[in-house]
Amino acid sequence: MKYLETKHERNSAKITALLLFILLLLLFVVGPPYLDTPEEYGVAINFGNPSEISNDTQPDESSRADADEIADEIEEAEAEEIIEEDTAEELVEEEIVEEETTEEVVEEEAVEETVEEVAEEDPAEVAEREAEARAEELLAQQEEEALKIKQANEAKEAKEEAERVAKAKAEKEAKEAKEAKERSEKEAKLKAEKAAKAKADKLAEEARKKASKLAAERKAAKAKAKAEADAKAAADRDAKAKAAAAAAAKQKEGGSGSSEVSFALIENVPIYPGCEGGDNNAKKKCMSAKIKKFVGEKFDKELASDLGLTGIQDIKIYFKINSKGDIVDIRAKAPNPKLAAEAKRVARLLPKMKPGRQQGKAVTVPYYLPVKIQAGN
Repeated sequence: MKYLETKHERNSAKITALLLFILLLLLFVVGPPYLDTPEEYGVAINFGNPSEISNDTQPDESSRADADEIADEIEEAEAEEIIEEDTAEELVEEEIVEEETTEEVVEEEAVEETVEEVAEEDPAEVAEREAEARAEELLAQQEEEALKIKQANEAKEAKEEAERVAKAKAEKEAKEAKEAKERSEKEAKLKAEKAAKAKADKLAEEARKKASKLAAERKAAKAKAKAEADAKAAADRDAKAKAAAAAAAKQKEGGSGSSEVSFALIENVPIYPGCEGGDNNAKKKCMSAKIKKFVGEKFDKELASDLGLTGIQDIKIYFKINSKGDIVDIRAKAPNPKLAAEAKRVARLLPKMKPGRQQGKAVTVPYYLPVKIQAGN
């Protein structure tokens, strides 16, 4: 039935039926009482005028026979009375059953009338009740859904909180492990660096001691070589001085002799252009410096490397400044002939000088120039 679709309508129908059922029960229990047959129910028999009967009168035979017949009739009447009573009871029971059936029919008719009344209700009221019922159901559903959502959110928040705590704990443990690993690696690195530094310092100290020893040995060897060279040069100078002195004495005594005087003994040294000022010693120093600078500028320094030579190359140059101031009799000594040839070439480029003088006369003055060239690395 389309009017019993909503919960409200169904509840109303149930309540109405329950009330009708209770009402019928009350009618059945409090209904009309059972009709008993009255005790005076039966047939009254008049046997004559009672006033004529007396206890002193004795009945005769005919009266006794009539009395027996009457007694029989009374018994038959009583039997018929009993049967009639039974029949009356059955009729009463049937009437009760019919009343119960009638009550049930009335109940069904009342239910149908209630249903018809419900069916005949105003559609607007029915719609309003349906809307209210739907609103109540919707509200109940919304509350239930809100409760479920709240529970789900609480469970989700609890889960997220647990995950966050677990994540934070894992991150903290990972960070602590990483920091511990970094500390361990740093300590190991520092220890290795310290050991390496100690080893490097030890090796450096050993190398420094070795270098110091080699430097000392080289210095000692150089000092020794220099001392030997100085001694030899001094001996050569002494010898040359003696020879020059002897030659000068001989020339002075005899008026003849060699016109060559050593650079160390010459009274007036040859004058290099630009060295005119100063005494004889100043002129000597200026001449030596100018010649050394000139040779250093003009000498081909790459020649030794091109020749495949390495290290310092010692070159000795000999030449004479004659009585006219020209450079003559050039000789050179070097580790390689090409270096010697280059030394001679540079010596020939020296400018003309004022000749040296001994006792007022121009003389030839020999000159010795040592040159050192660095070849390669």
